[in-house]
Amino acid sequence: MTFSSGHALIVGVGQYQHMSKYNVPIAARDAAAVAETLKNPSICGYPADQVTLLTDQTATRAAIISALEGLAVKMGADSTLFLFFVGHGVYGTDGNYYLTTHDSQLSKGQVVVGTGISDAELLARLRQLKAKRMLLVINACHSGNLSPSFDVGDDELESQSPPQKLTEALLSTGEGRITITACRPEQKSWIGSGSLSIFTKAVVDGLKGGAPNNRGYISAFGLYEHVYFEAKEAAGEIGQEQEPELTVLKGIGPFPVALYRGASQPGAFDAEESLPAETAVRQVSPEKSQRVYQRYTATLTGDGAIAQGDGAKAVGAGGIMIEGDINISGDVNRNIVIGNNNRIND
Repeated sequence: MTFSSGHALIVGVGQYQHMSKYNVPIAARDAAAVAETLKNPSICGYPADQVTLLTDQTATRAAIISALEGLAVKMGADSTLFLFFVGHGVYGTDGNYYLTTHDSQLSKGQVVVGTGISDAELLARLRQLKAKRMLLVINACHSGNLSPSFDVGDDELESQSPPQKLTEALLSTGEGRITITACRPEQKSWIGSGSLSIFTKAVVDGLKGGAPNNRGYISAFGLYEHVYFEAKEAAGEIGQEQEPELTVLKGIGPFPVALYRGASQPGAFDAEESLPAETAVRQVSPEKSQRVYQRYTATLTGDGAIAQGDGAKAVGAGGIMIEGDINISGDVNRNIVIGNNNRIND
């Protein structure tokens, strides 16, 4: 049996074209391990052609956006998306939070606008997905003089976990959204002594059967419970604190994210499963999530540029890159518009 509803986009950025001093090679190994586990028919059962792995040179901004656009076409309401990112999370020159890509560029420790995936753009892309079940797993909180950790050996770049306002807003991009981040905002994500980082090893072990069996499935809550305690214990063994955090809307139950050990005859999934106790769970009211999401949306429609025209590109205040044939309208303050070899700074 396959987990036919399952689609996955797995991104691991361990090597950078323009910022090689901040390479973290284990990120690509982490991503590959998650992808292989998901599409293993005796474990998670994802159809192999529904698992997209982008690492290092293939994990460019354009490739990630293209993959998200492809998912928007392929997935329906009954689909399940497992979206996993491991790499740096850094604030940009425009003040917005970015997930870095292989071709990201830095200016004084900040991501140059249009060279990564901004928070507002991530929200806009996920809003286009029709799937009513999505688990977003982010391991992007590595910085500081920490060893053995995702230390980049430099004080200029500070890689951080997604801000809480972003994880709250993500819940309003559609039905059934759950996020898991590698640690609490004030903590760091540790590599440890194994071939995978502490957090990713916990994810992989959970998918391989360490998470509880929910009638032949692994649930989002069950996977998180396993990841939380395994990662916390492993970090404690090296004298550090790391507590993966789950963010979910109040009153929203779990959904299956994979088969349990390749189950051939799963039963009816128990959607009444309770949130795991004594963990780092954040429940957000629908009203708050929508309010935060609308603030992000305002950065796209208020002072973001609308671009159409021959070969032009526009970067809005939210870090959105718009490409194609463009005419320009609206408030383009702080935007860059490029068309017919002309560069306009307003």
